[in-house]
Amino acid sequence: MIVLAENGSTDDTVDRFMAAGVRSRRFAVRSDGIGTGKGTNIFAIIDKALELDADRVVLLDADVRSATADWVGLLADAVDTALPAMAVPVYQRNRYEANTTNQLASPLLAALFGTHVEQPIGGEFAVNRAFMEASVEWRRSDSAYLYGIDVWLTGNALRNGHRVAQVPLGRKLHNSPFPKILSLPLQVLDSLLHVAVQVGRPCAVSTEPVPQRTAVDGTAVRQDPAIIASVTRSVRGYLDKNMGAVRELFPTARALPAAPWGLRVATEEWPSLLAEGLAAVAAGCFEPARDHLIGLYVNRVLSFWDEIEGLDEAGVNALLDRQAADTVAQVAARSIDFTGAGLLPAGFHRGHWADIC
Repeated sequence: MIVLAENGSTDDTVDRFMAAGVRSRRFAVRSDGIGTGKGTNIFAIIDKALELDADRVVLLDADVRSATADWVGLLADAVDTALPAMAVPVYQRNRYEANTTNQLASPLLAALFGTHVEQPIGGEFAVNRAFMEASVEWRRSDSAYLYGIDVWLTGNALRNGHRVAQVPLGRKLHNSPFPKILSLPLQVLDSLLHVAVQVGRPCAVSTEPVPQRTAVDGTAVRQDPAIIASVTRSVRGYLDKNMGAVRELFPTARALPAAPWGLRVATEEWPSLLAEGLAAVAAGCFEPARDHLIGLYVNRVLSFWDEIEGLDEAGVNALLDRQAADTVAQVAARSIDFTGAGLLPAGFHRGHWADIC
């Protein structure tokens, strides 16, 4: 069965889907788009799959233009087991994309759970029935109903020790998420941190060798300069207003040099800042740590783009591997314990970013 999850669209999506000439059974699950998002769709699909006694579910983002027919079989085969299992994609992307993946989700998950997942928020996933049945019991943050859903799935899979298979799919071409570089990472990081505080202590450093990533292809399409300028102005204003509080929670930020876009956050400093963010959450500063880290993250992205000028694909991948490994080491060195983190936010609030994104 093909299931379309529709979330407040206004362009006759459902009618066009139902009229499409396909042999498969099809069904549409619909929800109100106000205050909801991608996660609402995924939860609706899982609910429908359980209702229909589905054996496996393959999830495909609607804006992907490079998907091929074999993606469905490759992902589905990877979760063909009785135990709870999830399949995540491995694909190559434009070096100026996947910023939330490369700078936040992948290194933080490695530090928290000891497993390096190259594309933990890729969107093209598969899960089996045992996984779906288990997922119904997991605590859902409000951000998991938004763009936080992908990291919620992957993070909880790792937290519970379920199998996470990484499936090579080739290249990924889709609509650039960069225009959402403030709102999307905020939701992803919020969801990730809600999962993180449930682990007690981050996993000990894994003794397994770190797989060499293949996340970057030969494509190098820069982002829209007008959007970059707008984002830079917003983040500069945010940091100017909150720099005292940022430096208090993130001591490494005190020594960051100036850059044309704001602050230069090099590969050497970023793992320390990520570890300091987790330590701040463990100390009970969930929302300030999350919000300040987003401001630093945007500066890291712009610094990263500057760093990779002149590097080939292997060089960019090696830099990302080193950054992830250093993040694991930095977190492990701090003996972070989330059991004293205190009360978490009751819902998802944009916090310090409320007036910006």
